This record gives sequence, C-alpha cells and structure tokens, in this order.
Amino acid sequence: MFLNLLDNDEKLAFVELAERMIEADGLVIGREEASLAALKAEMGTPSEAIGGRTTEELAGVFKGWRSKVVALLELIGLGYTDTSFSIGEQSLVDQVAQTMGMSEKELASIEEWVQEHVSLIRRALILMRD
Repeated sequence: MFLNLLDNDEKLAFVELAERMIEADGLVIGREEASLAALKAEMGTPSEAIGGRTTEELAGVFKGWRSKVVALLELIGLGYTDTSFSIGEQSLVDQVAQTMGMSEKELASIEEWVQEHVSLIRRALILMRD
C-alpha cells in the first residue's frame, strides 16, 4: 500500500524482512506467499531477496521516519495475512522496531492502525459477498 514511498535500497531490505516475516511462525501458507509476491510486484523488486544480512542490518537501511513507519506497517500487515500474528512474527517486528529506534508506544500505535485496517478489509469483504 505504501511501498512506493521507499527508495530502492529500502525496497530490497524490505523484501528480505518480509521473507523472514512469512517464515517466522515456521509455516508458510499459500496466502502468505501470494501476499509477498504482490508486495514484490508492487515494488518492482526481484522475486528473490539477496540475503545474507542480519535483521539489524536490514532495519538499519530505513533512515527516515516515514520509511520506518512504512516498513513496519507493511510487515505487520503481512503478519496478519494468515489471520494470526504469531509470537515469532511479533518477535521479528519488535526486533526491527527496536533497531529503528521506535518506542513501544509508537510501535503500539502502528500495530493498532494495522489491526483497524485488517478489520475494515474483512468488513468490506463481507459486504461484497454474493
């Protein structure tokens, strides 16, 4: 949704973080793979991440406040793709946010926004049912 606001280095770092996110709960389902593919297509990035960087190195790529918020919004949203935000996914998000210098209150605000967004999407899908 907001990935167009990232620069090329941030997009590549995001792809690696997103791949770790869908693997964080130990189970990658088709819906998660499809969401990740859609995010990659939105950014115009390669289908495979470069790899080899630590989570801290990847989180450190995001320098500006806006790009940090974008990355966290999108990562958390990806975590909700399978309808549950696992402990592994939460741990990855917490690690990324901490490396970015995000406070717990700021992260909680971002998570709340994503939860509201997911709820609205679900409501819209219910309205569209035949």
